Amino acid sequence: MVVVAAVYLVVAVGAAVMSGRSLDRNLQGPRLRAAWAEGLTAEARCTAVRTEEVQDAEGGFVLNARPTLEFRTADGRAVSFEERQSRLVPAEGDFVTVHYSAANPEGATTRAPSFGMRHARAVITAAGCFFALVSAVVIAVVG
Repeated sequence: MVVVAAVYLVVAVGAAVMSGRSLDRNLQGPRLRAAWAEGLTAEARCTAVRTEEVQDAEGGFVLNARPTLEFRTADGRAVSFEERQSRLVPAEGDFVTVHYSAANPEGATTRAPSFGMRHARAVITAAGCFFALVSAVVIAVVG
């Protein structure tokens, strides 16, 4: 049974790592961390708000609002981008603070840095690995 537990542990840890990566990509983690990394901020003006109707998991329809924001970088470059994951939906003409990186200002976001988003991948992976280890020990001991 120890061999079965060891194989289970390896497979389960691999699944935890893959789940952490997938969740991180779906939550836009790499883009958000890059936008927050340098600590650069600017005031952006909302120039348009596009709405789209999407179907949720239960088959109902939900309206998603996607604001288009324009700002100037520290070096004076004008940047326009559509916010993809905002809890904040400004009206046209409103000003909001955006976080961006000098290397990729088009990857800006209105989302403020948070512990959860900065460490989502590590937390999900660690929780999955812990569950895999406990399960493997139970399989080895009980079996």
